[in-house]
Amino acid sequence: MSVRNRIRGEGAFGTIVGIALVILVGIALFKIVPLHIAGNAVLDAMSEQANFAGVKTPDKIQYEIFVAAQDAGTPLLLQDIKIRRQGSDVIVEAKYLQKVSVLGYQYTYAFDKAVQKPVF
Repeated sequence: MSVRNRIRGEGAFGTIVGIALVILVGIALFKIVPLHIAGNAVLDAMSEQANFAGVKTPDKIQYEIFVAAQDAGTPLLLQDIKIRRQGSDVIVEAKYLQKVSVLGYQYTYAFDKAVQKPVF
């Protein structure tokens, strides 16, 4: 019997483990990445609305950010959006937590961002 016949199939276990790891990482990313994308959508809305601080009231800015957050599927509440003026700048702050279960592990995405822009 040749050496080639005796070692045939020994590499299959490593391949199966590798494929299983890739699948597990894919499942985790499938659940976690959308949370970060939604958080970036809220941050973009905050930045965009801060640009209009000179022509919109703080309540209107707060509501526009809230609507964008709801469209993105985040649990951001209207009272968690703070808008204040500091000198010639406007500061928009928002904070929320979003939890998701990933393969039995509880992942918590913490969004705590602030945008500071000058008022024109």
